Amino acid sequence: MLSRLVNRTAAILAWLPLRANQALGATLGEIAWFARTRARRVTEINLAICVPDLSEAQRRRIARQSLRETGKTLTESPWFWGRPRAVVDAQIVETRGGELLERARAAGRGVLAVTPHLGSWELCNLPFSATGDLTYLYRPPRNAVMEPMLLAGRAHLGGRPARLDPAGIRTVIRELRNDGTVGVLPDQEPDAGNGVFAPFFGEPALTMTLLAKLAARTDPTVLFVVAERLSRARGWRVHFLEADPGIGDADRTRAAAALNRSVERCIALCPEQYLWSYRRFRERPTGERRTYR
Repeated sequence: MLSRLVNRTAAILAWLPLRANQALGATLGEIAWFARTRARRVTEINLAICVPDLSEAQRRRIARQSLRETGKTLTESPWFWGRPRAVVDAQIVETRGGELLERARAAGRGVLAVTPHLGSWELCNLPFSATGDLTYLYRPPRNAVMEPMLLAGRAHLGGRPARLDPAGIRTVIRELRNDGTVGVLPDQEPDAGNGVFAPFFGEPALTMTLLAKLAARTDPTVLFVVAERLSRARGWRVHFLEADPGIGDADRTRAAAALNRSVERCIALCPEQYLWSYRRFRERPTGERRTYR
C-alpha cells in the first residue's frame, strides 16, 4: 500500500512542469517554516553556530529560504528520475570549472566526485556519468519502501550503487584503481570509529575519514561538484571545485579539516541551498550529544 502511494506520488511529481514542481516544494518549505517544525529549529540553531556574525534577521532569511530550497529538493528528485535524460541535461544551463573535470579525465586517474548536501545534489551524477561510469556510495534509507525508487532513479541518471559497508568500499577502491569515478556525500555524521572531530565553520564536527583513506590508497583526482538551483525554474548551474590540497593528508584530523574547508567553499556558492536542517553538530568531542532544543 505504502509502496504504491510513494510510486504514484513520484509519478505525479515527475509529470508536473518544473516550475509547478518547484513551487510545490517551496510551499512545503513554507509550511515547515510557519509550523515551527524540528527542521526549522535545527536550521536556526546550525546557522547561529556557523554564521554568528550575521544579524538575527539575516540568519532568519537564510533559514526560511533554506527550508524552501529543501522542499524543492524533495519534489524535484522524482522529476529528474522520471524525465528523459536529455530533457534533464538540457536544464543544466551553465557549467563553471568544467575544465577541472576535463583535466581529471585526461590524467587517466580515478576521480572522487564529492557532492555536499547542497543545491540539487541528486543531479550531480549526470555530469560524471555523461563521460563515463559512476559508482556512488550510499546508505540505504531508513524506510525500505523508498530504496527501489531511489536506486532506479539514480540509475536513470547514470549511477551504480555501492552500499556503505565493507563490500561496497572494496568495490569503490577497485573502481578508483581502474581509473573509474566514485561519488561520495561528505557531510553526514559517520558511524562510530569512522570519523574524527574537525572544525566546520569553526565548530568541532564529527567528520568522515573514509574520503581521506580512499584518496590516500588510490591517489584519485578529488573534485567537488555543486548543482546550484537557479530561480524561477530556469535550470541549474553546475560548479566544479578543486579539493583543499590537504584532503589526502596521512593525519586524519588534518585531512578532515581540509574536507570541511572544501565543503565550506561549496556552501559559499549558494548558502541558502545548503541542508542546514541536518543535525551536523549532534555529536560533541566531550561524548555528550547536542539536544538541538
